[in-house]
Amino acid sequence: MHLEKPRITNVWATEHADAVCRRMLSRLVIEATLPVLHRIRAASPGEVRIDLPGCDLAMAPATIVVNDGLLVDIAVTGGPPQPSVVARLEHTPSWGVTQAAGVPARLIVDFDRSPVRAIFEGRVVVVDPGHGGSDPGEHGPVNLLEKNVVLDMARVLSTRLELAGAAVVMTRTSDEGVPAAKRFAQAKDAGADAFVSIHTSGSSDRTVAGSRTLHLPDAESETLARYIQSSLAEKLPVMTKGVARYPARLPANPGMPCVFVEVATITNWVEEGWFRSSTFKERAASAIMTGLKRYFAGRAGHRREAGEVPVKVDAIPIRTHLVGEDEKIADVVRRYVRGIAHPGDVVAVAESVVAITQGRAVLPGSVRPRPLARVLCKLPGKDGSLATPPAMQLAINEAGVARVLLGTAAAGIGRMLGRRGDFFRVAGPSLAQIDDIAGTMPPYDKHVILGPADPDEVAREIREAVGVDVVVVDVNDIGCVDILGSTLAGKTDWVSRALAHNPFGNDDQQTPVVVLKPHRT
Repeated sequence: MHLEKPRITNVWATEHADAVCRRMLSRLVIEATLPVLHRIRAASPGEVRIDLPGCDLAMAPATIVVNDGLLVDIAVTGGPPQPSVVARLEHTPSWGVTQAAGVPARLIVDFDRSPVRAIFEGRVVVVDPGHGGSDPGEHGPVNLLEKNVVLDMARVLSTRLELAGAAVVMTRTSDEGVPAAKRFAQAKDAGADAFVSIHTSGSSDRTVAGSRTLHLPDAESETLARYIQSSLAEKLPVMTKGVARYPARLPANPGMPCVFVEVATITNWVEEGWFRSSTFKERAASAIMTGLKRYFAGRAGHRREAGEVPVKVDAIPIRTHLVGEDEKIADVVRRYVRGIAHPGDVVAVAESVVAITQGRAVLPGSVRPRPLARVLCKLPGKDGSLATPPAMQLAINEAGVARVLLGTAAAGIGRMLGRRGDFFRVAGPSLAQIDDIAGTMPPYDKHVILGPADPDEVAREIREAVGVDVVVVDVNDIGCVDILGSTLAGKTDWVSRALAHNPFGNDDQQTPVVVLKPHRT
């Protein structure tokens, strides 16, 4: 008996408001002629793959652009060996899958937007619908008024921001005139993190079209404007006119990033028509919100960078598998901090595990110590990291004979003066990161572990994978913390204090990754 195969007829995505839980979801829907079998998995960092075995693809293969702040796009292919749908994501969410019977049958994948919520929680956003009252703003060629259109978009944006966890201040909620000074006073009184004024463009030339975002002269306002304008260009079917400096003077310095978003040109025949569409206005609000999210995500540690030191830091050590030389450290860290590290947190990674993944774990039997190494290794204390001939030879290989000899001479002078550490100051601080035999967990307790290569670049790569700031550190059991690589732009003293008790474990604990959660109040 011939069984009919389900045929995939459509794939689409939307932002779905869960009224019961008061939260937003990114919903991906696969429609078919019959209920489908599926396999869903995280295929790679930032990708979720849905395989559809036993199905045929009736629709044309496509890449569907979403850009809702979580879901970037959806690629639909026909195989082989079976059709698949691959969702690219800006963050790593959890998801749930349900089947809905009917015509068409639907496979619904709901992506949890908690990573987006974590970015907005604690943020205060002022949403300013431009004009109002006796000031109508620009007129469309038929009958639309700017003041009404922007109020509609501001209401949608406000609701979405609140569902995402932000506190929202609307400068007006009805058709009323509000002086500019009062609008900015509201923002300052609220301690706002951003001020977003919503407008449309206008021109006496009906052929002029497009969107642009204006900003105040400061760098933060310009950065926010660029994020929002980029998101508008991704989301809306209008030409982008880029960003520009706001031409007018404000009543006072608002003291926060401040932008004026001209969503489209209402005086253009086509774009006035777009403003009549509730879908277009919803997409415009979504684009502005995505721009805000990307701005806040990029500045998760902004207040800390400005000099604010957390009053308390929780440290969460994470036990991993035995990490080997054939693994990428960014993928390893991402796997273990998923769902634990959120914007504003810092991921600390032990330098030894970074070095191991770089192939810098060396068996002593593969090293041929020369006479100089056999002599010099006797000078440090027996518990020193360079106290064996192989370790000292590797130090010479790393820094060169001249620097090691200069460091040895400096160490001798330093001892006479009652000072320690001169060897590493002269020979090179990277040599201090060498772990001699028995300096780490089995089987690497039989290796000499060199310090990691280019730890700043490693920190940047891990940050791209996990979405929060990263430090690569060397910590010992007597409270010494060396930050070798970091993506933090400001002070890191608080990181050193948080790690001074050495939450890392290189022995039975096997916890080379620690998530730091700072609290500011």
